[in-house]
Amino acid sequence: MAHETFDYRILETIKQHMKETDSLLDIGSGPCVMLDNLDFFSTIIALDIYRPYLINRVTKSPQIIPIHADALAIGQLFVPKSVSAVSLFDSLEHFTKLDGLKVLREAEHIARKHVIIYTPRGYFPQEGIDHFGLNGEQYQAHHSGWEVEELEALGYKVIILKGQHNQLNPAFVRAFGADHEPVDALLAIKTM
Repeated sequence: MAHETFDYRILETIKQHMKETDSLLDIGSGPCVMLDNLDFFSTIIALDIYRPYLINRVTKSPQIIPIHADALAIGQLFVPKSVSAVSLFDSLEHFTKLDGLKVLREAEHIARKHVIIYTPRGYFPQEGIDHFGLNGEQYQAHHSGWEVEELEALGYKVIILKGQHNQLNPAFVRAFGADHEPVDALLAIKTM
């Protein structure tokens, strides 16, 4: 059963669950904005389909290895159980539901310990915007929405981050309007 919280310290929650992990495959890394904060991994593979994000990444940390590839091919790129954890931070919603389920299945084969998902709760419409100003609008479009029950049915422990998406986010205002109530986010973790 999902736990609800207004505590947005996502990194602390991830760190608690990621004890004794050494390597991470991050799917849909974009320009690696969040990855510097995951310094407890000795190796992070930052995978993204849009090469300019990786070339212009905000971190040049030596622990981060940028890989330009389509996430739909991860089963061909990585052998089973080759990394401690696989993450999809703000990326699962960029796949159609069918492709998202395929990526999750492959991620579960690749991860030795955990698969971690951070995504809006439900469908959050987004298109025609690139938060990073690198002309990657087609890769920023949202194609699916995910709910607690379906992630739990796939074996994930889900934390509902109440009101995580709100008027501070220009994409939220564009999608829902300035007067819309905030939208929750989901942090889902599956232990292999």
